[in-house]
Amino acid sequence: MMLSIMADLYSPLLALCGVYYLRFAMTKSFAIAFVAGYLYAYGFAFIELYFGWWQSMGANFSSHTVAVAVIVFALLSVNFKVGCYAFVSMMAYGLVMTLLEYHSWFDILTTILVCLPCWLLFSVVNRRASRSSL
Repeated sequence: MMLSIMADLYSPLLALCGVYYLRFAMTKSFAIAFVAGYLYAYGFAFIELYFGWWQSMGANFSSHTVAVAVIVFALLSVNFKVGCYAFVSMMAYGLVMTLLEYHSWFDILTTILVCLPCWLLFSVVNRRASRSSL
């Protein structure tokens, strides 16, 4: 019971923390990159649903992980220390999801791998924004 409540509250709490820490970094280009990151990740989820790659391996693409991974990678690109805390919390969330048998570690870790290009995108946009402000 308590674990399911924690699982339900994690994403909204991470989103609130993400908004708090990303509010100063949220330039127009970063906002576009953030939306593009979600479009990429959920676009991949729809493509995966059509082709069934995870299902063919007896696994499940984790849309819960996508939702938090994009925020975590945005935080990592803006504030590495805060991003590391968020990453650790995402792994703890993964533990909760496995204990509740929502997803396996394979589901979670492979979904995070799919979301890694978002981190690259956010880092590039952040680096360009910091260069143009000099």
